[in-house]
Amino acid sequence: MDSIYIYDGQFATGDAGFDMIRSAAARHCAENGIEFDYDRSEITRDEKGKPYFVDMDLEFSLSHTGKMWMCMFSDRPCGLDIQEMRKCDHEAISQRYYLDDEQQYVSENGLDGFFHIWVRKEAYCKMTGEGMFGNMPSVMEDSGTFDGKDYCFREIEISDSMKCAICSEDARDYEMRILG
Repeated sequence: MDSIYIYDGQFATGDAGFDMIRSAAARHCAENGIEFDYDRSEITRDEKGKPYFVDMDLEFSLSHTGKMWMCMFSDRPCGLDIQEMRKCDHEAISQRYYLDDEQQYVSENGLDGFFHIWVRKEAYCKMTGEGMFGNMPSVMEDSGTFDGKDYCFREIEISDSMKCAICSEDARDYEMRILG
């Protein structure tokens, strides 16, 4: 089963945050009967910057915003994004980076719609390891196939001021856990 660990508080970012990922991974593995050696669990980045475990078939996706930290673990590619909704020139940004149907959604739904699309785009990119502004499908549909790869989006309710989405190959169940 996929797991999502959530932490609210102070945390290190970038490579300095790898210890927190390893701690969450150790817990995920223990809860799912997977062998995990904390001291040998090296994390590195691929050529596009996506972090991964060097000698382990455990996929993960990390996101944070403000004081909220989240990490998803799976046995297959996954993507997770969380964003605090904050004022921005969402119309101009969507016109520059969003597809036509996504722009229309933002026009109809404002800032809320902008961040709904944004977290889906980020989650998709984290799942595939591709860049945010590269070739990608419209994220308006909850599932589909693009470039021969299946994808499925799901939203996670966090608060009225945050948007969160995950992307995986299908709508497999996941469990939310507090990391503390």
